[in-house]
Amino acid sequence: MTNLAFDALDLHVIRGRAEATAVTTPDRDVDFATVLEEVGALAGAMRALGVVPGASVLVALPDEYDELLAFLAVLRLRAVPVLVDRVHATAEPETTAAGHLPSAATLAVRHRPHLVVTGAVWPGHVHRPAAVLYRGPEPQDPETEVAWELALRAGRTDPAPASRADEVDEPAVDAHEAAAEACAYVVGNRAVLHREVPEPLTEVGRRLGACSAAARWRWAPSDRLHRRSP
Repeated sequence: MTNLAFDALDLHVIRGRAEATAVTTPDRDVDFATVLEEVGALAGAMRALGVVPGASVLVALPDEYDELLAFLAVLRLRAVPVLVDRVHATAEPETTAAGHLPSAATLAVRHRPHLVVTGAVWPGHVHRPAAVLYRGPEPQDPETEVAWELALRAGRTDPAPASRADEVDEPAVDAHEAAAEACAYVVGNRAVLHREVPEPLTEVGRRLGACSAAARWRWAPSDRLHRRSP
């Protein structure tokens, strides 16, 4: 099975687009090589924290660029990112009611993630993951909690390649169907299957599609996403 992070990042670098802009944030333009380096390092740290293919990783980060890095890092390991949904002005009316948007705590209870990546102090009584990666708060337990910058530094010494499923000469039709039906990622109440990934079903899915198509995402000051061609 193709790795979604490989398609979104590695392929562009391999094809000579390393210096092309992948993402434009309010502060800077970020090229594919930089995003790939950060995602590989973050994935390497997650792998060291025990994230394996198929494991759930809860990502609850307020900054959308950080969220994108964590999202791609989890996909790089063929694990399942679980993201907290946000209300966007472009969302369908039935998805914008606060009662339909599960909190990080609710998602943790539902998915029992191995790793939680968060920008706020994690309430351990809700769900105690094997590890917590903090973007901002100071870790209190050196056995299970790691700071984002420390994780990146450690991950840069052993970045994770894009893990792929084992290739076989003539995979059975049932194997293709099983892969297509496997969960690629979760956003709020929505589980997106691998066969649905090419469709623009969610904001993060549109970001993934833009990277794969070598378009860039620009974050406006309002934090709303706008697609811009390369």
